[in-house]
Amino acid sequence: MISRTFFYILLVGLNLTGLFAQVHLAALEHGSFMKRYDFREAIPDDLISSDYIVIQDIEFEGNDATRQHILYRELVFSPGDTIEKEDLSRILEQSRENLLNTSLFNFVNVSLFVHDFLPAANVRFTFVERWYVWPFPIFEVAERNLNDWIRNPSFYRTNYGFYVVKENFRGRMERLSILARAGYRQNYSINYIIPYINQAQKLGLAFNVGVNLRNEIEYLTQGNVQLFYSEDGVNALSHLYANSRILYRHGIHHTHNLSLGYNQYRFADSLLVLNPQFSPGSETRAPFFSIGYEFKNDHRDIRAYPLRGYYFDIRLQRQGLGLLRNEKMDMTTAETSVRRFWEISPRWFFATGVNAKVSFGDFQPYYLQRGLGFKGDIVRGYENFVIDGQHFAVLKSNFKYSLIPNTVTRIGFINNEKFSLIHYALYVNFFADIGYVRDSYFFQGNPYSNTPLGGAGIGLDLVTYYDKVFRTEFSVTRHGDVGVYLHLIAPI
Repeated sequence: MISRTFFYILLVGLNLTGLFAQVHLAALEHGSFMKRYDFREAIPDDLISSDYIVIQDIEFEGNDATRQHILYRELVFSPGDTIEKEDLSRILEQSRENLLNTSLFNFVNVSLFVHDFLPAANVRFTFVERWYVWPFPIFEVAERNLNDWIRNPSFYRTNYGFYVVKENFRGRMERLSILARAGYRQNYSINYIIPYINQAQKLGLAFNVGVNLRNEIEYLTQGNVQLFYSEDGVNALSHLYANSRILYRHGIHHTHNLSLGYNQYRFADSLLVLNPQFSPGSETRAPFFSIGYEFKNDHRDIRAYPLRGYYFDIRLQRQGLGLLRNEKMDMTTAETSVRRFWEISPRWFFATGVNAKVSFGDFQPYYLQRGLGFKGDIVRGYENFVIDGQHFAVLKSNFKYSLIPNTVTRIGFINNEKFSLIHYALYVNFFADIGYVRDSYFFQGNPYSNTPLGGAGIGLDLVTYYDKVFRTEFSVTRHGDVGVYLHLIAPI
């Protein structure tokens, strides 16, 4: 009798325990036993009572297209991790920035659900995904930079066509693009990038094939200004190329890139009459293989317009492997970029960076060498000039003040959140750059080659969503050049 009574008591106790567990789990799911905190920059001291906290679960919300394993790849913590209280804010912010730097999202927010009775919490990431399909017409300036076109505006030097890009293809951060661009710089190409092909999400592949055609092409630099050749009905340049790359990303910040490519150049005969040093081996045809390696160490907060962190890369390329009977190309290039960003106070920032290049070879053709004046390799104030050379170095520095800190707003008449929810910030920057280009082949008649370069000035930077940067700068150079210039990328 006693044993039967004990059995019934035990059975009721077990049922009550199970019922309590189910109610407790349901309460956890609905947040009844948890305090919610929408993370911004610092976690309040009274939110977590203990010196550590256990991450019970990680939730994702708003990633309608993106697979969860892509998101987990960017996090610096996992479910079940025990994190010191003093490290929690840094870890959450680092993970949020990593997710933003995938360029898959316009916004990433973090919420922390802290247990009332236990040193435990859930983390929830909420996303606003970008628009991933971009079929749009092309109409663009075909100059080295926007300022070159503004100085001599002409619709002849424009490109037109269409560009179809599928970002985040299959929800795996893959990128498929098809380009059909006519006009001044014709290009027809297909590009496919697969960031991860293995379960550990460390190895990736990329493929690119296409053709470039140009009716007009630069054949010489005089007075640090390019001279152009063109002939009606004749392609001055025909360039067929195919490349494949192996991508390796170990951890979050380090990436390696090994590439193998094939190039087939054809140049108009007249180019070699105008400049016998124009092409490899002074030939009208230049087929060659190339191999390259690139390493990146990226600790920037936001890649499109960084304010904190640092970045380092090195790029090695060998053009001409001696595998073809008529291969005349013989050129080896090493480039590097080092950048550092500091937040001095909540609204003041400082940044500095060095870009450098050295190149070697028995003969370096005019068309395939690059000095300063292209993309980000420029001393500000010299935007209208090309400083050719085999070796260069440029040091840039910026003081920035945040006139309008990062602000989020909504465009009321647009219903789609991918476009209606925008962010913007406005900075005034004070800058100074110095640089030097060493040219052993084409320096005659180019006064800015083999001489120190320097520029300084003040600018205004507008930063907004979809990684867009609009810069206006007033510059003065050590050679007395004064101008106002426009740019569409971050200065450093």
